[in-house]
Amino acid sequence: MIGCHCHTCKSNIRLLDSTNSVKGLLETALEMNYKGLAITDHEVLSAHLEAIQTVRSMKKEGEMPQDFKLILGNEAYLVDSLEEVRDSYQPGKTKFPHFLMLAVDEKGHEQLRVLSSKAWENSFYTGTMERVPTVKKDVEDLLKKDPGHIIATTACLGSEVNIYLQKIMKVEKNDGGDPELIKEYKLKIHKFITWCIDVFGKDKFFIELQPALSEEQIYCNKKLVQIADGYGLKRIVTTDAHYLRPEDRAIHQAFLNAKDGEREVDSFYEACFVQNVDEIHERMSYIDKEIVEEAIQNTLLIGEMIEDYTIEHEPIIPKMELPEFKLRHLFKPAYDKYEYIRKMSESKDDQDRYLLKLIEDGFENKLLKNDLARDEFHEILSRINVELGELWEISQKLNQSMASYYVTVREIINIIWDDECGGDSLVGAARGSAAGFLINYLLDNTQINPMQYDLPHWRHIHKSRPDLPDIDIDTEGSKREKILKALRERFGEKRVLQIATFGTEGSKSALQTACRGLGIDNDISQFLSEMIPFERGSNWPLKHCFYGDAETGRKPIKEFIREVERYPNLKETALKIEGLTNKRSSHAAGVIIFNDKYTKSNAMMKTPKGAYITQFNMGDSEAMGSVKFDLLTIEALDKIRVTLDQLIENEEIQWQGSLKDTYSKYIHPDVLEYEDARLWEMAGNGEIMDLFQFSTEVGHQSVVKVKPKNLLEAAVTNSLMRLMSDGEEQPVETYVKYKNNLSLWYEEMRKYGLTDAEIKVMEKHLKDIYGVADTQEVVMQMVMDREIAGFDIKESNYLRKSIAKKKEDVLKEVQKLFFKKGKEIGASDNLLNYVWNVQFKRQFGLNDSPYVVNL
Repeated sequence: MIGCHCHTCKSNIRLLDSTNSVKGLLETALEMNYKGLAITDHEVLSAHLEAIQTVRSMKKEGEMPQDFKLILGNEAYLVDSLEEVRDSYQPGKTKFPHFLMLAVDEKGHEQLRVLSSKAWENSFYTGTMERVPTVKKDVEDLLKKDPGHIIATTACLGSEVNIYLQKIMKVEKNDGGDPELIKEYKLKIHKFITWCIDVFGKDKFFIELQPALSEEQIYCNKKLVQIADGYGLKRIVTTDAHYLRPEDRAIHQAFLNAKDGEREVDSFYEACFVQNVDEIHERMSYIDKEIVEEAIQNTLLIGEMIEDYTIEHEPIIPKMELPEFKLRHLFKPAYDKYEYIRKMSESKDDQDRYLLKLIEDGFENKLLKNDLARDEFHEILSRINVELGELWEISQKLNQSMASYYVTVREIINIIWDDECGGDSLVGAARGSAAGFLINYLLDNTQINPMQYDLPHWRHIHKSRPDLPDIDIDTEGSKREKILKALRERFGEKRVLQIATFGTEGSKSALQTACRGLGIDNDISQFLSEMIPFERGSNWPLKHCFYGDAETGRKPIKEFIREVERYPNLKETALKIEGLTNKRSSHAAGVIIFNDKYTKSNAMMKTPKGAYITQFNMGDSEAMGSVKFDLLTIEALDKIRVTLDQLIENEEIQWQGSLKDTYSKYIHPDVLEYEDARLWEMAGNGEIMDLFQFSTEVGHQSVVKVKPKNLLEAAVTNSLMRLMSDGEEQPVETYVKYKNNLSLWYEEMRKYGLTDAEIKVMEKHLKDIYGVADTQEVVMQMVMDREIAGFDIKESNYLRKSIAKKKEDVLKEVQKLFFKKGKEIGASDNLLNYVWNVQFKRQFGLNDSPYVVNL
């Protein structure tokens, strides 16, 4: 059989409901000899891509038969009208009937996304309960335009047909019942069944039986058999799995009891686990065995109707509607020399030509205001040509213009700056690798000229890794809602969504949730959870607490185990609960802008506070083709804005007609004074109490220790204070030592046996930063040096990622590559050992850079 009605923990985003993980559900289905499984969470599609990827992985690893059928569906709350359930809501009387829909193909999944998004548009609260109704008219209007892509079933006891069957059952118990009332309920059932047949078609609408043992379910099953016969419909059996197997029922109940809310009683969930065929027959023995068997076989019929498809998609880069423009061909005299500038000027894609037009404008406004020598002119054009070459080559591989990404970022930033009808927010100078791209500076996407700071372009983007770029944008925190509103107004309400995040039960919260569910006193819960160690920014997982972990060297915590085991089922319950999804929220920064309506490649839901977000997390949204933009909120920008406003108010500076122009005149990085000794003296003495990037206790102590005298030293301090060494001396302490006495660095190199020539190689990379590699760029440039290891861009990125992730097996692999390539080009063991064992080992916990752009 195929399990056509199953829930994962994504059903928990509104109300605690299921203890099933996607992987656990699929594994249990296989154990029960299922031929397929449907994911049908309560009005959310969020588990679908995870299910697709998990099934693919299991098939690849030989853990699942190749013909196993994954079905993607949704359990909606189907109502006659929004006004009836919202405007005329009556506690205990108004119903939100369950209804199951399964996507037959890609089009069917898009229809699910449209209907689910509409349901979330309709959402409202009744008390503390969030309702997400789907209106029948919306289903009818959508599916009648393009029918045949969705299969529907009558769902569980909470469905419309079963609600009226239970009403009939109740009336019949009352002295034979009121014939007119029974007739009324039967008429409503008839109306519902005929509506379903009309909308979905007879071959794609099924009557759903379930093997629960309650009186209500047995009554409904018997009547549903008759209804199916009466209308010529096929029956199926589902188990509505909310937990995996009977032994998990107590854990599921404890999980549900941990939080109040309107819900079905425990008896409703008695049969809601993954049942095998024998268990189903045993539980439904009151129905003819052949009927039950036919209903089981009909689940396979549904599987045959379902096409194999995926909702994954290559990245879809947002494209702006461009104004009329004309290239001035400012660089035409050099077209023959600079291939990619010429190619962009001749491109058939208007996004490419528009990007070059913006580069021309930026070049003229930012760089030609100073007289350029011929060498400087060609150095700049060479850099532009190299960067355009990266974009051009990646565009060819992605089969779409990369230029449109940068044009879109520029538009977003302009909207954020706009103080009349936009975000009215300051925009940060730059963040991360985007600062290394001259084109970003020329477009005003960043405010730092990378050529002034020798920042490499390849950290931002390179043809050896044909990925989309990632430009983070810093904004005022207090203006976030205004910025989002302005983006929706510019691009359209249906084309902008914040990205969803899903909260999960961590080790402490899992233990506390288990305690609440099991009725264990809150003081005991707090006592036990406080025994979980906190290390390097996170709590130990419960598995580490109970069983230890060889990879991290952690040992089981005997006292913790002893205390937990005093309470029956607590250990098992907490372990099962840990990692379950338990809430939804919006990503702190991530926003997606779509070329079309978001339902073409995603779906919408709301946060508990009503913000519109994707139904898929960042990784899943990107895998489905979305391109995200990170709009970070920076408290420092709020403080700068208040200061700027006060300076204007007190006539210390003059308003220049717009926020951006005023900022550009007075505090743009291009006009700031960096050499004032008073600034660095105050910083080094700890007299600036809220120094950006150094406002924490660690930051404050670091800047006082280092006493930076210029922007470079401040940037290095900021980078090094984020690194933690396993030794007694931390990287920032080493930096201070060498800064105060550089001869100690030379002693360190000679101790490793470096020759004078090798010391000169190290000086090239490290002398200006006192012999301590502080950033990813420094590390990458060292390994790319033809006198050290001669890595290419792709290999150096591999090294960077392996150091950052700190996975021992990966580090060993890249270490082997480093020494192999180094020896091949003639580097000595002494030099290679020094670079790896001294400079690289300081980088465990490596930070993104360059931080110079944020200081």
